[in-house]
Amino acid sequence: MKFHCLRIALAGLGLVLSAGLQAQTSAPSLGGGSSVSSGSVTLDAAPATPAGARAGLNPQAAAQQPAATPDAKADAQNANAQAQESDTQAKTSPEDSQPPAAEIVKDSAADDIEFQRFVRSATGQSLRLFGYELFANSSRFASVQAAPVPAGYVLGPGDELVVQVNGLIEINERLVIDRDGRVMVPKVGPLNLAGVALSDAEKIFSNHIGKVFRNFTVSVTMGRLRSIEVFVVGQARKPGKHLVSSLSSLINALFETGGPSSNGSMRAIELRRAGKKIATVDMYSFLARGDNSADVKLLAGDIIFIPPASARAALLGTINAPAIYELRPNETISEILGMSGGLPTLAAPQKAQLERLDANRDIARYVEDFALDQKGLGLVLKAGDIVTVFQISPQIANVVTLQGNVAAPLRYTYKPGMRVADLLSDKRLLIPGSYWQQINQGAAAGNYSRPEVNLDYATIQRLDPIALRTRLIAFNPAKAIALESTENLELMSGDIVTVYGPKDAGPETDNSVVVTGEVVGGTKRFVWREGFTIKDIIPSAQWLVDYYSYWQRPVASSLRNDINWDYAQVIRRDPATLTSKAITFNLGNAVLKGIPADNIRLESGDKVALFTTAQLAVPLEKRTQLVTVSGEVAVPGVYQTHPGETLPQLLKRIGGLTPQAYVFGSEFSRESVRTRQQDNLDALIRRLEAQYQSQAGSVAANRTGETAAQAQLVQQQQAQQLKSQIDRLKAFKSNGRLAMELDPQAQTLAALPALPLEDGDRILIPAIPGFVSAYGSVNNENVFIYKQGKTVADVLKSAGLTDDAEPDQAFVLRADGSIIARRDRGGLFGGNFESIQVMPGDALVVPAQVDRRTAYSKFIEGAKDWTAIFYQFGLGAAALKTLRN
Repeated sequence: MKFHCLRIALAGLGLVLSAGLQAQTSAPSLGGGSSVSSGSVTLDAAPATPAGARAGLNPQAAAQQPAATPDAKADAQNANAQAQESDTQAKTSPEDSQPPAAEIVKDSAADDIEFQRFVRSATGQSLRLFGYELFANSSRFASVQAAPVPAGYVLGPGDELVVQVNGLIEINERLVIDRDGRVMVPKVGPLNLAGVALSDAEKIFSNHIGKVFRNFTVSVTMGRLRSIEVFVVGQARKPGKHLVSSLSSLINALFETGGPSSNGSMRAIELRRAGKKIATVDMYSFLARGDNSADVKLLAGDIIFIPPASARAALLGTINAPAIYELRPNETISEILGMSGGLPTLAAPQKAQLERLDANRDIARYVEDFALDQKGLGLVLKAGDIVTVFQISPQIANVVTLQGNVAAPLRYTYKPGMRVADLLSDKRLLIPGSYWQQINQGAAAGNYSRPEVNLDYATIQRLDPIALRTRLIAFNPAKAIALESTENLELMSGDIVTVYGPKDAGPETDNSVVVTGEVVGGTKRFVWREGFTIKDIIPSAQWLVDYYSYWQRPVASSLRNDINWDYAQVIRRDPATLTSKAITFNLGNAVLKGIPADNIRLESGDKVALFTTAQLAVPLEKRTQLVTVSGEVAVPGVYQTHPGETLPQLLKRIGGLTPQAYVFGSEFSRESVRTRQQDNLDALIRRLEAQYQSQAGSVAANRTGETAAQAQLVQQQQAQQLKSQIDRLKAFKSNGRLAMELDPQAQTLAALPALPLEDGDRILIPAIPGFVSAYGSVNNENVFIYKQGKTVADVLKSAGLTDDAEPDQAFVLRADGSIIARRDRGGLFGGNFESIQVMPGDALVVPAQVDRRTAYSKFIEGAKDWTAIFYQFGLGAAALKTLRN
C-alpha cells in the first residue's frame, strides 16, 4: 500500500515537472568526484552543483561553436536543466528524496512468481524468467563513465576538464564547471563553458588565455562527467531517484538501477519526459537480437516507468533457452522461439504439445498436440500457455552395432537379410585394441595359445516390437563365422551384437547353459540349442584339456591328472517348484564314448559342474586314463586307454600310422619321468646356487703367483659366470622323454616297445626329417642335409672342430632319444664311433674342454658329463648351445 502511494506521488511529480516546475536535484557530493550514494545505488560520478539561475552563454563561445546535433541539443538541455535548479532543492539530500526503506521493493529476478510456481507444479521443472538474470549482476555491463566521450558532447555544470598549458604559462589543472557554467583558469580568470561542445573547448581556452599570454600550447580533455537525476518508478527492483551519468541512455540506466522486478515488464518500459511518453523499449529485442534502435539518451528529470508484466507463457523441452516469456499482443510461437535462437537440431518437428487455460470450460486446463510446421509455429500464444517441444527419438534406422571385446565399437549399416557372418566377415574386428597396444609396447602374453576373444559365446540384444521387451540371443561366433546355419543368425535393424573377452562368462540368455569349475577357470557360458547334450557343449577331451590349459595351468602335460573324468553334475532348476536338483554323470563316458546314459540331454539354464581330482578323488582303478597322440597317425587326439593297453595297441586301435611316419624318431613322454628329471635339474640348480653363495672365491683364492687384486678380479668373473649359468638352467624345463632305443630301420608299429600306457602319456610320431645336426665346439654349428650312408666322420668333416673342442666327450643324440658316446666305443674318433651311420634327426654333440679354473667347471662337475645332461635332466641337444653361450 505504501509503495502504491509512492508510485502515485512520483507520477504526480512527473506532472509537476511537465508543468514547468523546477526539478529536484541531488545534494552536492563530498570531495568533488567521490562516490555518491543514492538510495541503494552507488554511482561513481562527479556531482552537479546547484545554481540559482541559468548561466548565460559566452557570446564568443556561442559564435564559435558549430550547429548542435540532436545529442548536442540533449546535452544542452541537460546543462540548462542543471543550471535552473533552485537553492532550496539543492539543500535537499538524496536520502530525503528516497522512499522509506520499508517501501523499497526488495524483489529479485530469482524470486518465484505465481506463474513460475504453476509451471513447476504442472511440469516438474523450475523455469527462469527470460532476461531477468541479466539485471542480477549489472556490473557485467561497463559503466558509462568508462565510455569514450563524443566530440560533440556539450559541457555543463559538474563536468570536469583536464587542462594542460605549456609555454610561457604552465597550467596543469582539473577544472570543474560550476553551477554558473564557469571555470576559474589560474592566472587568467573565469571562463564561461556552459553549452560549449567538447570539441571547441581547446580553442575557447586558447583564445581566453591568449588575451594575457603568448607562445603556449593548450590541451583539454574530459575528466569526470557530470551526473543527472532520473526517476525509476513502477515495477522496478530499486524504485526511486537515481544519479546516472549525463551520457546514460534508457538501457544504460536500467542496468545501473537494477531493472524491472520479477513482476515488472521487459517488453514495454517507458521513458517519460515533461509529462509525455518519449520512448518505449522492448528489452527482449535488445537482449535477444542486440536491437537498441529504441534506446534514447536521458535528460535530467526523466522518468523511467516499468509497468507490470503482461501475459506470460512457458516454453520448455528441447529448445535453446527454456524459460518463461512475456508476451506481446498476438505474438506467435515462432516469434518467441526466435528470442531463444530458434529450434535446436534435436527438436522433433512432428509433435509438440500446448497446455492451455480456458476459464470458460468445465475443466479449465486442456492439452493440444501440434506439429512444428508453418501452421504450428504460427499459433498465437495466450496467457498461461505451456509449450513443450520434444526431442527426436534416439533410435537409429538401418543400423546394427558391434561392441564389447572388439577392435572398436562401431555402428554398421544394416541391409535386409544381413547375418552375423556378414558383420564379422573381417576377423580383424574381433581383435581388441588392447592386444595391439601390448604388441606395440613390445610385450606378449606368457601363454601363446590363449585366445584373444571368446569364440564360444556372444549375444545379440534385440527389442521385441510386439512384446516391447529386450531379448538376449546367444550364438557361437566361431560357428557363425564358419557359416553354420544354426549359429549364423539373421540380424534385424537395431540389433546390438556383443563379443566378450576370453575370460568373460557373458550374461544369461534364454538359450544358454553354464559350465562351472576350476577346469574352465570359473564360470563359462555356452550357447544352447534344442536337443543339445553334454557332448555338444564339450565336444572332445582335447577341447576340454586345451580349455583348461589356457586358464589354469602353465604346463599342459599334467592336465589330465587334474580333470575328474569320472564324476560331474548337471544342476537343473525346476521352474514350477523353484527348486534345484543335481544329476550325476560320468564325464569320460559322455565326452569320450558318447554313452547316452551319461551324455545327458541339456535344457536351457542348466549348470554343468566339473571337478578336479583334488576336489573329488576317485579310486585309481576307476579313474579315466587319457593319452595324447599327435603327428603322423591316422587320427590325432586325446584318447582314453583300456586297462593294460600298450603303445602299439593304442596306435593300432586309432587307425595306425601314415606313410610319412618316422618310427625311429618317435617321442614318448611321461609325466612321472618328467617330474624326476625336473627334480634332478632343480637339485643341480640348488647345488650351484649354494656354490655361488659360499664357494665363489675358492678357485681364485688357490691360484699362486697372483696379487690379491688379481685374485679378487678372477673371483668376481667366476661368480658372474656361474650366476649366468644358473639363470640359463632355470629357463629349461624337462621334457619327460623316454629313450626307446629303437632299431634305426624300424618302420612298423611292431618295432615300438610294448610299453603299458599311463594317464597323461604323450606320443609324437614325427615325419621323416631331411637333416642331421651338429652342436657344441664345432666351426659350423648347423643342420646338414641327410644322405643315406652318411657317418659321424662325414658330419664332423662338414662341421669341423674348434680349438677348445673335447673330442673324447663327443656323442650322438639319436632321433629316438638314445645316446651313443665316443668313450663307450674307444679310440680318438677311431674304431666304431666315427664310422657310425647317422639317421635323419640325429645330432652330433662335441663338448668344449672344461676349464677347471672357471665357474663353468662347477656345472660340469655337478652334471658328471654331458650325456647326463640329457638323461638326468630331460633336455634336448639345443640346450648345449644355450649353456655354452
